[in-house]
Amino acid sequence: MAHVPKSVIIVGGSLAGLFHGLYLKRHGSDVVILEQDPRAIRSSHQAGIAFGPAVEEILAKYDDTAMQSCTPSVATRFAYRKRPNFKDLNIIRHLTSWGLLYRILRANFDGLASDAVPNPPPPRKGDGKAEYRSGKKVTKLEYENGLVTVGFVGEDGTEETLKADLVIGADGVHSTVRTLLQAPTTKEYSGYVAWRGTILEKDLPPETAAYFANRTCINLLKKTYIVCYAIPPDTGTFHPSTRLLNWVWYSTPSSPPSILTLNSILTSTQSTTTTTPHKTTVPTGLVRPAIWQAQKLSTTTGLPLAAPPFAQLLAATPTRSVFVTKVTDALCDRAVFWEGKVVLVGDALATFRPHFAVATEQAARAPLDALMGHSWMTVTQASHRASSSQSVTQGGWSTAGVLTEVPP
Repeated sequence: MAHVPKSVIIVGGSLAGLFHGLYLKRHGSDVVILEQDPRAIRSSHQAGIAFGPAVEEILAKYDDTAMQSCTPSVATRFAYRKRPNFKDLNIIRHLTSWGLLYRILRANFDGLASDAVPNPPPPRKGDGKAEYRSGKKVTKLEYENGLVTVGFVGEDGTEETLKADLVIGADGVHSTVRTLLQAPTTKEYSGYVAWRGTILEKDLPPETAAYFANRTCINLLKKTYIVCYAIPPDTGTFHPSTRLLNWVWYSTPSSPPSILTLNSILTSTQSTTTTTPHKTTVPTGLVRPAIWQAQKLSTTTGLPLAAPPFAQLLAATPTRSVFVTKVTDALCDRAVFWEGKVVLVGDALATFRPHFAVATEQAARAPLDALMGHSWMTVTQASHRASSSQSVTQGGWSTAGVLTEVPP
């Protein structure tokens, strides 16, 4: 590294924040992560993620838990409409759960003990201090004399401030840091939603579970598609009796009078009227059963068109295990502010549509370079924007039918 900051504040304690925090701690920086979520361990919604060489390298260099972090898929299997074995490609992915990777990073960063890592590793010689503070909402940023002051409020309303040589905004698509900086940002609804869910592998018929085993499986439907792969639970066990099948179904909402309009999809069991939908996500357990049933039975995009293993998978997933997210693009014009003292990373800088599983990989890529060099910041911003634009383009092709309308 060209320069190691003595003190760092990271706003946002998800994976992007933890990748940067662990990297800086290992290089001797004193790091404080401020996370708005009040829970000591963040909820994962049992979400699955895929990663590549950047995450592998971060874990190889800085992870001391000796935990198995992922399971490789030996191939990518494509189903086309009702044809379950349309094509297999030799595309290998490393698959895991958000919750397990989060727990491994927390164990290394601030020594969090969890069901996955009950005995966190001790700090290394030369590590900086590390602190993860939950329930802290950032309200103010100021820059003076080479230091950034961060103001934040706790759950009890107590206001505090901290000063640091460097502040990293890793607080996601709705970034408070980005808002406080008044950074020019383009936001746009993609035109579709992502339905997500999990089911225990053992709860499916053996032949259905075997179809999805050790593969990333994709069912191409009519201007929509479903992705499924096996992941460990947050406890980090990889045995088939405890593994989950994690699936994502990308779908375009309908127009009235269909029940599957965007407003209707985002209206949960807790909403009082159809005029009060959630802004982006209906969490697990709050999806209305009638909406999920209508989605599954849609004659234009639903399970009547799906390959049998996928139809069985989604039919067996209970409504309580399903959540749905409006996919939104956000792209900031700048990554670096205040003479390099504030940096935006991850989804705070540019969102990645989830189709091709690049968000986690991109979040881990930046810390592998010299974090403090302005040249790195310029390259990172350009690379981040290019990768984000690519994910937007590929996602648009998929839901418009360019990638799903293959020859029969």
